[in-house]
Amino acid sequence: MLYKPPVEKRIKREKLRRTEEILIAAQKVMLAKGYNGATMDDIAAEAGLTKPTVYQYFKTKDELFVQLVEPLIQSLAIKLEAIRILLEEKKYEKGQKIISDIFDVYYSTFEENPDLFKLFNIFLQFGVIYNMNVESYTIIKLWGNKCFKEGNSIASLSVEQGFFRDTDVYHATDFVWGSFWGIVQVEQNKWGKEGISPYLKPVLKYAENLLVSAIVIR
Repeated sequence: MLYKPPVEKRIKREKLRRTEEILIAAQKVMLAKGYNGATMDDIAAEAGLTKPTVYQYFKTKDELFVQLVEPLIQSLAIKLEAIRILLEEKKYEKGQKIISDIFDVYYSTFEENPDLFKLFNIFLQFGVIYNMNVESYTIIKLWGNKCFKEGNSIASLSVEQGFFRDTDVYHATDFVWGSFWGIVQVEQNKWGKEGISPYLKPVLKYAENLLVSAIVIR
């Protein structure tokens, strides 16, 4: 017997609500215990659900984590892609604006969900990705590679169009990402409170200006 449309909608809403509750619980537990330390039992308890119920929505912890972070990495990749397209269309007039837009992309992605951004970077630092199941690893690797590919393309196009000095584009991409995340970690740890440190943006702007002075020609 088919469900009536109102019943179908209610079931769909309930499923979305439950999924969101599990994801929120997973983020909280993983931030507190780390990815390896968090268990599905912990996540179920935090969500106020039984473990079998959680498994109805997510078959593995890897799958759960991917659904948490994939939107963040995807958002970052799409924003970087937009900068690369503007460069290809020769819409930029100054190298300083390119650098500024890159930092804005990183900051806006961080600002959307600082805790999730932190969780993802801790996850990368400890190399957990290499112990994930193949499907989850492939998804994370796909979007991660796209982010760095877009970053490399931005640097390469900026050099070609005379905005940046001739430089190693791979090193430049890694440097910008590492600088941004290092500053975020330092300032957020020093702040030690809820929310985003009021000192974060000024320090990031300082780093942005240093990078402009180092590699921008025009």
